[in-house]
Amino acid sequence: MNPPPSKPTRPSPSDEAELLAGLCTIRDPAELRRIMGELLTPSEYAALLRRWTILKMLSDGHTQRDTARAIGGSLCNVTRGARVLRTGTAATLKLLKTR
Repeated sequence: MNPPPSKPTRPSPSDEAELLAGLCTIRDPAELRRIMGELLTPSEYAALLRRWTILKMLSDGHTQRDTARAIGGSLCNVTRGARVLRTGTAATLKLLKTR
């Protein structure tokens, strides 16, 4: 094991690559939920779920205002999701099509 660095370091591109590659190996939703619970705080996980709900509602044809009202969030959060979907090339669209 390497000793800790003497000064703070930032995550490197290889750290990100390792994390993403590791997450890609998980096929069991329960296992992924457990891992996400260990990596994220409850509020970070809730924010991720809220963003997913926004994207689902918008892709199902709900208006931005109706979506904001339904999730109890701000129109700004919903507008960000609408912008992502509007590109037409968003990687998230592939996920939305799998449900």
